[in-house]
Amino acid sequence: MDRSMIALRRSTDRNTARFVVALALVLIGIRIPIAAGITVGAVIAVGLSPYWWRSLAGFRGARLIVIGGAAVVAGQLWLTEFASIDHSTSFSLLVSEISLIVGVVAGMGVILWAREIMTDTWVAGYFGAGLLLNAALLQDGTLFTGNPWKFGFSTAIAVIGLALAQGSKSRWVEVAALITLAGISALSDARSATAILFLALIITIFQFRPTRITRRASATKFALAIAVGSLIVFNIVQTLILDGYLGDAAQARSIEQIDTSGSLVLGGRPELAATLALMAARPIGYGAGVVPSLADVTVAKTGMAAIGYQPNNGYVENYMFGGRIELHSVIGDLWARGGVLGLIFLAIVLGLTIRAMSERIAANSASALSIYLAVWLLWNLFFSPWYSSVMLTTLLVGMLPIRLAATNGRGINGGEKLRSFTLRSN
Repeated sequence: MDRSMIALRRSTDRNTARFVVALALVLIGIRIPIAAGITVGAVIAVGLSPYWWRSLAGFRGARLIVIGGAAVVAGQLWLTEFASIDHSTSFSLLVSEISLIVGVVAGMGVILWAREIMTDTWVAGYFGAGLLLNAALLQDGTLFTGNPWKFGFSTAIAVIGLALAQGSKSRWVEVAALITLAGISALSDARSATAILFLALIITIFQFRPTRITRRASATKFALAIAVGSLIVFNIVQTLILDGYLGDAAQARSIEQIDTSGSLVLGGRPELAATLALMAARPIGYGAGVVPSLADVTVAKTGMAAIGYQPNNGYVENYMFGGRIELHSVIGDLWARGGVLGLIFLAIVLGLTIRAMSERIAANSASALSIYLAVWLLWNLFFSPWYSSVMLTTLLVGMLPIRLAATNGRGINGGEKLRSFTLRSN
């Protein structure tokens, strides 16, 4: 075979692989349901595991996340079996919860493989396109209809916009993108999104400093930046809301939440009090397939009533314990469904995130997109349900791991992986 034929074959291999991973990224983001919580994207991601498995070795911490995910599944199975002694269980619920963890791990694998074939901008862009299609095609309900930006398009457009800004290689373009997105979110009554974008903006601007931070001090600097930035953003946003600058609806709702518990945080997320009460009553957790009992509801209501929240309003029975345990925080949900192993998995993800972001911020190289995803993780740990956090968590654990080897333009062992893909598909 002459050189021109070899070059043509390699080009075809590369284009085939790019098409496959691009399609997989979009389908993972769309989240098309099949049955029992299983999605088309998750099935495809698992099916592509022979191709992305070796990519794990090229990124720091990727294998550890896989091990942690496997441990969570084991914990979910064991806890469900243990809880069957005094609780009803549901096999379909168990499958649904396990599929979420498997989807995160397999989705991460696809993203890492994609990063070896195309730039991070394209990877995040394709994933964001899937999120956008999901919002446009699969969203329904009064919340989305009443505020499409807040309950549908904001995250997808933020991912796409920040990916494009990253591709521009201009910090000023990233700053402009964050300001624009934060402004739209503020005008759309998206309080949490506004705060997160403002915090990401502060950290991004911080990287304009002329000097770099030593690696030893980077983790401390990152933690301090998050803490100080969060305090500043919280007070600014709370003041704007209470003074009515972000709309009458946001102002009235915030005042009511503060009057309820004395705090905008606890008033807005009384589920945190329920989580602490349940943890005290059953430290080992419940299990992914467990149907909550009346005793569980009573424990949760007692904890919520202790902060001044009135739990007898139907919300606790219909949403938090309506056939499954939903504690409206990633920490609460993964603890309830996976016990200590669920918390260990979160500790792994959080630890790797802090390390990766610390090194990048120390070198003034953290993109606005990576900062945005990291800040969202910190928010979701306490304030967002696991189900609605899965997509951004998947993108985060796929985009943050740092390469352990030099790349050749297409990525680690890029040519070998492309040839391997073609041989397997023939």
